[in-house]
Order: sequence, then structure tokens, then C-alpha cells
Amino acid sequence: MMKIQDIQATLARMAELLRVGGIDDWAAALETLGNEMAIDQVRTSGKILSMYGGMGSLNDLILYKDGQPLVKENVELDSLRVKLHTLCHE
Repeated sequence: MMKIQDIQATLARMAELLRVGGIDDWAAALETLGNEMAIDQVRTSGKILSMYGGMGSLNDLILYKDGQPLVKENVELDSLRVKLHTLCHE
């Protein structure tokens, strides 16, 4: 149960950061996955992991505001991506 809560909290924080960077479509997708996690952890973990590959993937997102990269937020987002991948892969 704790793993589900960790994944949900990680997704929620990532969504917050994405909204700061104006990437609302990805933020909404992560929020939806957070809700789905409570229903079907295995299937949702698979969906999350599938977002990591290919062009335009979760790995490619960089946060900007007013044309400037948000350094602190990007560092945190990168750390959360690694954490989320690890949690979903276990």
C-alpha cells in the first residue's frame, strides 16, 4: 500500500512542476494516472513505464518560464522521473 501512495505523491508533485512550466497536458495525464493507480496498480505502472521511451516522451520534458529554463524545477523533475521509474519497475 505504501508503494501506491509513494507513486501517487510522486505523480502529484511532477504534475505540479509541469504546470509551473506550462505543460498542462502532461500534468493532466500524470494526475489521471495517479487516480488510476488506486484501481489497478499493475496496469497503471505499465502505462507509466511506457511514457519513458521514444520521441516526445516523459524523459524529454524540460520546464521553461518566460523563455528561460527553470533550473531548480528541472533538477527536481529529473529526480522525480528516476524515482517514479524505480517505483513502477519494482
